[in-house]
Amino acid sequence: MLPDQTRTKATTNTHRGSSLINPHGLTEREVEVLRLVAQGLSDAQIAQALVISPRTVNAHLRSICSKLNITSRNAATHFALEQHLI
Repeated sequence: MLPDQTRTKATTNTHRGSSLINPHGLTEREVEVLRLVAQGLSDAQIAQALVISPRTVNAHLRSICSKLNITSRNAATHFALEQHLI
């Protein structure tokens, strides 16, 4: 494969992956938080796993809820399951 073709293929794969990973405009970090919420972790456990503060986890959750128009962790878990994020 030629170098130009390799770059094009890598770019295509990256773009394709990001659209599948980030449904409904969620950032990569929000998807990470959502996956951990769906696995039943608390804010403190998520904070420890991602090496961020619990307040930052809460901010991500507020953003997730706003973007998905949901109001609970249960609804977030349901969304994650429907989107095959876990």
